[in-house]
Amino acid sequence: MSVGEVVVERVQGVWVFTLVGEHDISIEPSFQRRLEQAFDAGSTVIVDLSEVEFMDSSVLRALAYGAEQAARHPEHHIGIVAPPKGHARRLLAMTGIDKHVSISDTRADALAAPSAD
Repeated sequence: MSVGEVVVERVQGVWVFTLVGEHDISIEPSFQRRLEQAFDAGSTVIVDLSEVEFMDSSVLRALAYGAEQAARHPEHHIGIVAPPKGHARRLLAMTGIDKHVSISDTRADALAAPSAD
């Protein structure tokens, strides 16, 4: 399996993490550390999964961490972009993460959400 890429950018004052390709446990430490840095700044984070071809439970653990931070600290927010019929959306529903995190169909929708302001 080839390792995917995590592209991090600042868009409208929000940290956007775009996962591209295939993601397994090999990316978890750096992905988790980057999420922690964004949350340490009290930031809103959007994780864009629309370009993910494969992701395993390590990515889900990092997303669960983000959901936990958002629940415990009012200055934190995490949103996820996942196309309705994609692999990532199905995993988010199967694990129940979709019950704890705002899921948007597109990046534009996520950036327009009130918590991204």
